[in-house]
Amino acid sequence: ECCREGARAMGLRLWPARDQIMSTCVTAIALPDGLDDLAVRSHIRERYGVMLSGGHGAGALMRIGHMGAMARSLFPVAGLIALGRGLADLGVDVRLGDGVERALAILSEGGAG
Repeated sequence: ECCREGARAMGLRLWPARDQIMSTCVTAIALPDGLDDLAVRSHIRERYGVMLSGGHGAGALMRIGHMGAMARSLFPVAGLIALGRGLADLGVDVRLGDGVERALAILSEGGAG
């Protein structure tokens, strides 16, 4: 929940469009038009040392995993921060602070990663 709501608060679009069919172990985020997921992932890995997953054939998506230990503590928030900063570096208007605040608020209320 914190990862999904954080991404939405940043102004990003989730994939798939309906919460009812979203995976519980990963948050898939659609990249803005014109961005290549491989280039975005490479930039984030090189600049911030964070590895995010691509869409595995589903299009220009970034995936933040949150399963097991990666669902605990600040791991989902770290993924959101890396994605948001990486997109901002590439010229995308991202409301990073709003996303981080929302994710942290959910975590502080006991919400899931």
